Amino acid sequence: MVQPTHQGLKYGVIYIYFDPEVKAAFGSYQAAGVIGKIAHPFKIEWVPEHGRGHDNTLLVARRFNVGNMGQYATVSLRTSDDNRHGVQFDALHKFRDLLFEFEDGGDGDIMLDEDDFGYADYWGADTGIAGEASMPAPPKPQAAPQDKTRVESRHRGLWRRMKKNLNELITTDKHQMVLGSEDEVLDRVMQERDLIEEDEKKELAAIERERRQELESIRRQIVNYIAQYHQDPTELMEELLKGKVIVGQPGRVLVNGDLKIVLPEYDEMEIKMPAMSRTLYILFMKLRKQGMGGIVLRNIDQYRDDLIDIYSMVKPGASEERVIQTIDNLCDPFSESLNQKISRANRCIKNVITDKELAKRYTIRGTKGGEYGIALEPEYMELPRAITA
Repeated sequence: MVQPTHQGLKYGVIYIYFDPEVKAAFGSYQAAGVIGKIAHPFKIEWVPEHGRGHDNTLLVARRFNVGNMGQYATVSLRTSDDNRHGVQFDALHKFRDLLFEFEDGGDGDIMLDEDDFGYADYWGADTGIAGEASMPAPPKPQAAPQDKTRVESRHRGLWRRMKKNLNELITTDKHQMVLGSEDEVLDRVMQERDLIEEDEKKELAAIERERRQELESIRRQIVNYIAQYHQDPTELMEELLKGKVIVGQPGRVLVNGDLKIVLPEYDEMEIKMPAMSRTLYILFMKLRKQGMGGIVLRNIDQYRDDLIDIYSMVKPGASEERVIQTIDNLCDPFSESLNQKISRANRCIKNVITDKELAKRYTIRGTKGGEYGIALEPEYMELPRAITA
């Protein structure tokens, strides 16, 4: 609910409500100076309110977030004059981020209070504004030296699974492998796991970097439009975000012949994910589509063959050894790989579905010890025959 004093605000203007008797207070001027730099090209407009006091300056502006597209919503910040500069920088940056944000779930009016913020230790890196120095972090405890002469107990399960699956990696015609000791084999496998995880991280970083560049370009266009015309940017936002962000009603999720996850109703927009996260998401889609429920995560190894088949299609150039090693890592109960892949898949989905409630229908969700699955209705899912056969 917009407060009466905050109605009729123009886009592109940050209003500073102040007590005219204490306008010269350093805190008010500092807030205006900082927000004027970090929220450029927005304008500053001072609004006198008697009786507000020196520690109750209020910044208010209209939001242009997707969740409130076409609706009136504001973000406000109460700031004080107690010279806690680092705290004020932190609060002002948060104000700026919420003002410019259009990837939220439609939270409407948001009220911030400087007293809720702690000292900042990094603000100003891209603005030329230096915040107060933070306290140095305590030194990290040194890890105890590890005994390299034996296989650690936490890897015993991995070693048993490896010995069981090594026959799949070794054929007399294709491979020559000298196994060596348990430690040597385990070292090689752990090195391979590190490489696989590093590749996955690089793939995710590239996806998110491309996403950030896209959204930053859109954000700049919206900010410039508002600064120039001071008008509701809804029409422009709808045009710029078309095919990049889901707003409103749910749409179908389709896995095409290249095993890419796309949204047909949104200009064939692709939900980009790293290969292993995409493999896992497609498996959950398959189970949902076939009415088989979800997966108890500790039983993921029951779906090992399905995962190998899907991953082989997602990464057609990967060697048999690499495919099996990747899936075995995912199925290892001592590894965090499965939780990481679910988290990354959900992160990629939330990047394009800004409504929090709508996103819940598309993400992989569940309860600890129970089944995890996708809530989206099966009729909204389409899979190629190669997956369902």
